Amino acid sequence: MTDLLDPLAAGFRLDGDRNEAVVLLHGFTGVPTHFRPLAGDLHEAGYTVIVPRLAGHGTSMEDMDRTGADDWIGSATTAYEEAAADHALVHLGGLSMGGLISILLAARLPVASVATIDSPIVVRDPRSYVAPLFARWRPEIRWEEEELDLDPEVEPYWLTYPGFPTRRLGDLNRIMGRALLAARRVDCPALVIQSRADETVAPISARILANAFGGDTRLVWLERSMHNALLDRERDIISAAVRSHLRDAVPQ
Repeated sequence: MTDLLDPLAAGFRLDGDRNEAVVLLHGFTGVPTHFRPLAGDLHEAGYTVIVPRLAGHGTSMEDMDRTGADDWIGSATTAYEEAAADHALVHLGGLSMGGLISILLAARLPVASVATIDSPIVVRDPRSYVAPLFARWRPEIRWEEEELDLDPEVEPYWLTYPGFPTRRLGDLNRIMGRALLAARRVDCPALVIQSRADETVAPISARILANAFGGDTRLVWLERSMHNALLDRERDIISAAVRSHLRDAVPQ
């Protein structure tokens, strides 16, 4: 049995009555429960929602250090295959790294639509690009302590590692580069959501991704949300944008 950080760190599935499934992918060091509010809204709209726990996440930093980009993408691919096995249409979406992995899958698999939320192409701290070179001397990086002002209803969903193995940042950097190239090959409707106040991702990332997708990609800005906007006070804007995106992607 997997030794989870918390029972809420487990992947989950909500079965709906539509013949459409939405696979939602969490971010680097994140867990599936970050999607509980959005997943609940989409389920109420009739969608089957599948939120996998990516390999090495939701357990321990030691587990994360034993995995990498291929493992995380493999977990997402398995979730897509589960959704495609019993649904005619599969939508993909993700927070941060999860959005980038959604792009990688959408570039090579039949997908009805793709959505990204605060997904990085450019990060605010340039040291992130070179940190993996120094992993031998600094094997872990810890998040700075911060006080979060979350609504009580979503506070239990705030679960993450206290940091990350430094060398795994190299995997994230590679996914960023691969996703930007892959976005040019995505031919399904795309939605890009980005917070201007994101403390981790430079907001220019959203415009870069939207331009790479091309076409009539929809770009939605959040004004006050932190990087994990799924649990912040503009989460209703995210839910409304994603629901509209899914409806528009499939003509009735």
